[in-house]
This record gives sequence, structure tokens and C-alpha cells, in this order.
Amino acid sequence: MDIHPRVLRYFLTVAEELHFRRAAERLFITSPALSQQIRHLEHDLGFEVLKRTSRSVELTDKGAELVPHARAVVDASDALAAWAAGSDRATPRIRIGFMATGAGELTQRILNAAAMHLPTLGIELKHLDWGDQTRALLEDRVDVVFTREPTPLDQLRHLEVLSEHRVVVLPRSHPLADRKTVAFHEIAHEVFLPSATGSAEWTDYWLVNPRPDGSRARTGPAISTVEEMLEQCAAGYGIATTAESVPQFYAHPGVRFVVIEDLAPTHVLLCARADNTNPAVTAFEQLVSEIVDA
Repeated sequence: MDIHPRVLRYFLTVAEELHFRRAAERLFITSPALSQQIRHLEHDLGFEVLKRTSRSVELTDKGAELVPHARAVVDASDALAAWAAGSDRATPRIRIGFMATGAGELTQRILNAAAMHLPTLGIELKHLDWGDQTRALLEDRVDVVFTREPTPLDQLRHLEVLSEHRVVVLPRSHPLADRKTVAFHEIAHEVFLPSATGSAEWTDYWLVNPRPDGSRARTGPAISTVEEMLEQCAAGYGIATTAESVPQFYAHPGVRFVVIEDLAPTHVLLCARADNTNPAVTAFEQLVSEIVDA
């Protein structure tokens, strides 16, 4: 059994609130995404941890027993992260969070430039879920993060790194799969795959909600990773929108990527906490700024 501390943190928040909407707001994810994560936890454990009705949420007996164990795991995870962060104060270091393609085509250029121009800087890369990008910053699990809009920028400073088209991911057999571009109205009626972990704002952005006529997307199974998106699309369970750089880093024989010609581009931002005065962070931000402006 391999249960991520993040999922246990989700469970503990629901256990504290006994209300999915309030817990989801604290975690900056949607209520359906949070509910799905709890169901995954219950599946992995083999028993229910929460009793849900239309009016209330309560811990089951097993759920109540889980609370101290979950708390111990989360506390241990936080203590380990804090220890790692302070274990080598003499060496300048920076923890860089990223999701999917990071800074797209600029990722390796940035890392190579950091190795050349900041040779004494220790760089630690941390892969993050779609719903974990800015939360990782605010919880001090990373120092900077390459994140895609929409991004809540409260308490953060940011630099725009990359702008690129949005594309639609289609099954290889789809009638539009061989096109170079499509207009959004040509795919608006399709079933779309929503994010299982992103915030409501994030999920709506990639579902293109609401549509110009005020309607909302028909949705299929929720997805948590790029790999899940590709497999679900290939299987014909729905389509998805993503960034133009994704096919440069992820390949799947069962899907095709087609540029959506009339949607606004998506942007990658480099974000740090507004109160972060770490010289290593400042130096990295300056390096990235110079690369972007070059």
C-alpha cells in the first residue's frame, strides 16, 4: 500500500471540517476532486473512512481510528521536509517546483544556464500535481515554481516565462485528428476530461467554462496527470485541452494534438513567495528573467 501524505492531509482536513466544500476551500481544490481523492483513499484502504449523506459528513469508526495514524504520517512528512531544508545551510540551494512540461521548451535552457552561471547553487527539482503548485509555495515545500495560469497570485511575486497555444487532445480515430487547427466551436459539444485535483478556477479554464453561449462542458472521468489524460483520450472516454508544448515531452500513439486557433494562449509563470528574501531565489529569478528577455 502506497498512500501519499498529500491524500492523508486531504482526509484530515475533511475530518476537521466535516464538510467537503469548506475542506475543499481550505485545500484550494474543488469539492468533487476532494471527494474523488477520499474515495481513492478508501479504495486503497479497503474500508470507508467517512459517512456521507446529503446533509452531513461523519467519520466512520475506522475513519476515527485513521486520524492519529494520518496525523503522524503528515507530521513526519512535514518534519522531514523541514529537516531537509535546513540540513545544509552552508550550501546555497533552491527547490524548484514544476508540473508536466515545466517551462516548456525553455526548461532545459534555464537549467543549463543555472549550472553554468550559478555553479555553487544546489538545485532540487520537485514534481507537483496540478492542484499543488501554489500550495507547495505557501507551505514552504518549494522555493519557486513554474506554474500555468490560472494561478492565484495572492502573497506571490511572478514573472511570465512562456506563452503558447492551447491544443486539444483527440483520439487518433477522431474525425478532426488530422487537422492542423480547429475552431473551438467544432469541439465544444464533446465530452471533456476535468482535473481531479485542480482548483475550480483551474478546472474551468481548461474545460473552457463557461462557453460563449453560457453553457458548460459535458464532463467525463476526472484526471490527475498528463499520463491519465493521454490514456483516457486514447480510449475514447473524452477529450482535453492542454498546452502546445505537451507533445514535445509526452507521446502516445493513440492520440493527436491539434491547435485550437481561437482560444487565448496559455502562459507559464515563475512564482515565488512575496516575502522570500533568499539570495539563491533572487539570483535564479534574475537568471530566468534574462533568458526570457534575451
